[in-house]
Amino acid sequence: MLPLYLSIEGLYSYQDKQEIDFTKLTEAGLFGIFGNVGSGKSSILEAISFALYGETERLNKQEKRTYNMLNLKSDAARIVFEFLNFENCKFRFVAQWKRRKKFEDTTTLERYAYEWLEEEWKPLESADGALVTHLTYPNFRRTIIIPQGQFKEFLELKGKDRSEMMKDIFHLQRFDLGGKVSYLQRQNNSRLDNLKGVLSGFETVSAEVIESKKTELETAQVQLKTVREEVLSLEDHCKKLNESLSNRKELSLKKGELQLLQQQRPKVQQMETDVQVYERTQQVFRELLNQAQTLNKDKEQLTHKIEQLTAKKQYTLEQLEQKEQEWNAIADDYKQLGRFRAEIEDLKLLTLNRQSEQQRAVLFKRLEDGKPFLEQELKNEQEIQAQIVEKEQLMDSLRESKVDTMLLLAMENWFQTQDNLLTQTAEGEKQLRVLEEEIVGIQQEFTTLSLNTDTWETHLSAEETRLQQELNELQQSIMQVQVQVKLSEFAENLHEGDPCPLCGATEHPHIRQGHDLVDKMQELNNRKIQLQQELETVKRNFNQLNRSYARLKDKYKQQEQWKATLSEGEQKKQLHLEAFVWEGFSPSDRSAFLSYKEQSQNSESKIRENEMAIKTLRQQLLQNQGKVEKYKATLAEFAQKITVLDGLVQQNRGQLRTLREEDLAENNEETLQQLKEQLESKVLFLEESYLRLSQTLQDLKTGFAAVNAERAVAKEQFQQLYQQLNQCQSEISNLLVEYGFNDITEVQQVLRRNLDVAAIRKNIHEFHVQYEVLLSKIEELDKRIADDGFTEDIHREKTELLTLKREELELQIRITGGLEKECVRLQSEFAQKEALLEEYEKLNLRKSNLTTLENLFRGAGFVNYVSSIHLRQLCAIANQRFHRLTKNSLSLTVNESNEFEVIDYLNNGYVRSVKTLSGGQSFQASLCLALALAENIQVLNKADKNFFFIDEGFGTQDRESINTVFETLQYLHKENRIVGIISHVDELKERIPKSITVVNDMEKGSQIRFN
Repeated sequence: MLPLYLSIEGLYSYQDKQEIDFTKLTEAGLFGIFGNVGSGKSSILEAISFALYGETERLNKQEKRTYNMLNLKSDAARIVFEFLNFENCKFRFVAQWKRRKKFEDTTTLERYAYEWLEEEWKPLESADGALVTHLTYPNFRRTIIIPQGQFKEFLELKGKDRSEMMKDIFHLQRFDLGGKVSYLQRQNNSRLDNLKGVLSGFETVSAEVIESKKTELETAQVQLKTVREEVLSLEDHCKKLNESLSNRKELSLKKGELQLLQQQRPKVQQMETDVQVYERTQQVFRELLNQAQTLNKDKEQLTHKIEQLTAKKQYTLEQLEQKEQEWNAIADDYKQLGRFRAEIEDLKLLTLNRQSEQQRAVLFKRLEDGKPFLEQELKNEQEIQAQIVEKEQLMDSLRESKVDTMLLLAMENWFQTQDNLLTQTAEGEKQLRVLEEEIVGIQQEFTTLSLNTDTWETHLSAEETRLQQELNELQQSIMQVQVQVKLSEFAENLHEGDPCPLCGATEHPHIRQGHDLVDKMQELNNRKIQLQQELETVKRNFNQLNRSYARLKDKYKQQEQWKATLSEGEQKKQLHLEAFVWEGFSPSDRSAFLSYKEQSQNSESKIRENEMAIKTLRQQLLQNQGKVEKYKATLAEFAQKITVLDGLVQQNRGQLRTLREEDLAENNEETLQQLKEQLESKVLFLEESYLRLSQTLQDLKTGFAAVNAERAVAKEQFQQLYQQLNQCQSEISNLLVEYGFNDITEVQQVLRRNLDVAAIRKNIHEFHVQYEVLLSKIEELDKRIADDGFTEDIHREKTELLTLKREELELQIRITGGLEKECVRLQSEFAQKEALLEEYEKLNLRKSNLTTLENLFRGAGFVNYVSSIHLRQLCAIANQRFHRLTKNSLSLTVNESNEFEVIDYLNNGYVRSVKTLSGGQSFQASLCLALALAENIQVLNKADKNFFFIDEGFGTQDRESINTVFETLQYLHKENRIVGIISHVDELKERIPKSITVVNDMEKGSQIRFN
């Protein structure tokens, strides 16, 4: 990714719109973003990340991110970022949001993305930066922004922790297959065990056994067919005999039935008489008797109901008396509910007082115990203040003896500029030599063709014109020869007397001869080909020399530019030498300067040590003062709580209504709580009993009135039924006299028979029909058995023989069926056995392979192995820069525990820990590893790897370390990488060709200025 443009408005300290044209910065290859601490430098990178991904390291979505990121003096925030991705496509990402009417509320974050196509910005469907950069947000942070602290920690991590970090960064968990292999192995072993158990049941199954059973089955099938044919023949014969026997039995049965019907005939006649009497009696007396029976039944029910209501009335009176006695028992206590509730409230207040008194005792003890600690901390504060005064006096004396830092910095800049000028001169002379060699090489191309660089174009143009003119003349000659050849062909075809096709003459005295024209035509064509080749060669040489001449002019121009640059460099060196104005120091001998610098560093070191001591003492003083304030606040809080508790106790005493505290002074908090609970239980019991008894008495009184009313209604209904019953009995007496019955008993006996008239008449009819049918059937059966030749002996013999043959057939069927099932079973089991054996072999082979995989993936060994490969590759890439930075004196390596070590080539190549590196060497190693790791991540994500931002705390480095930093940055620039750094160190600002400065103005917010 290559940034082009960024504008920030309303973000953090950026109040007004600020713009950065990155094209002016990146053209130098190395640029910087500088400013004081808190000026808003890192906010530039955060704005880029937020526009691309909608994410930020400082805040998450749950922390009111848009409100906290919005400048407090701004009503809206807007970020616009334009860049080229790794495919050299131009994109613009926009993030914006506004403040609502309520100051703490903001609108939802809006993010848009555009691509520059056909000279206009066209919107994209998604505003996810990962789709354009091919980098996730974490990888973007690792690739574009390289913080040293994180990778220095990576340098010094233990092997196991570093492997875990590599596992997360490179997603090595996909190689941790131990659990999956174990799961597959358990499944495979379980399947093998199952197969062994299943195969043990197929030991008796084989091809020989199946063939034997098939032979037995064929024999049994032949026997079965023979027996079945014999049985069918006997069954047909026996069927006819059974029909004859059945006819004889049916005839005997029918004669017996006819005899029975003749015996039943008098009974049927009596039934006809009885039905007639029953029908007449039922029509006259049935309805009246049913009415009388219904009235008697209703009378009995009413009598029983009256008895039940009388008993219920008596029970309700008894319940009323009992509940009234219970009501009288609680009436007196219920009237005193108000006093009981007041006592409960008083007990609550007394319980609170007991609790407050206990808390007061605890607080008073803590107050007395804390006073000695406060006095000791006050004494410690006085001692620390005395030590600070002593250290500050020493600091004043050291500052008075400090060397001139501005003089030292100016001289160091002079020598650094001198080195840069010498380097530029050497580089310019090298480029001139290279250009001279290239110019000689280009001139040799002209010399090879015997041409001069000044007249080559005129010469080749004249040659091309000559060849083209000769080729045109040759073409004319070829056309003339072709005409002559054609005329010769006509001449050869002319005969005396035939008309000429050209002139029409019939006489041809001088016929043209063309024997030499073919040779001449061949000669002309060869010459034409030769001229065309020469013309093509001239054109090719012209094009080649035209390109070479353009290159030659470009080289001459570059040569003049480099000569001008060297001349300008000599003038700069002379002017720079004249700018050396420091007495006591030599521009050609740096020893005095280095000694002066060492003296300054020693002085600075002592000042820093003393400043650190003063800082430590001030921190101790702040901690001590904090403790003092904390103790004072705590003791004051204890005293205030005691006062509050005393006031609360007095207030509760004043609110007592019925109880006196002195009467319950000997009771503790637990006893008071028990008394309160007892009273609360009593109050609850009285309230529930009152409600329950009131409702019960009301229900009983209502029930008594309902029972009494229902009993009166029942008595009235009883009198009405008695009158209806007397009237019905009078009607029955009159009908008895009319139909000749002595009393009602005779009628009841007739009706009690409860005859089914329709059924009886139906039976009588069926009797007559059955009698006639039997006579007809007997006559028919006599005719059938007249000539059938049936005897009992023949029937018995054939029946017994059929029974034996059927038993033999059933036995043969069972034998054949059993053999068929056995064959089918054996064939099925044999096929299953073969399939199981094949599967067993596969599973056994799989078991061997899984065992190998288990050994490979046991204990995350494979993951650690892959991690070590990545670490070694990372180390090899990092060493390409580390060797240059350390002048091939040091090299990074990885030991067996995946820990970084250093090979010291200045000490016989011995290996030592990376913790023994100096501060500058540690920075170089950390930066090399950071760049190597970033390049690996870029390769994984197919991202551009030519641009880096280094957001680094350079202010923590000493001067030597700063020189190391700049040397490292120069190496990155020489590797054709565009590098941007963020720092507040002014020394780096002076050495970097292109930079911007961020200044935090109190009124306008952060302002960006180009240097």
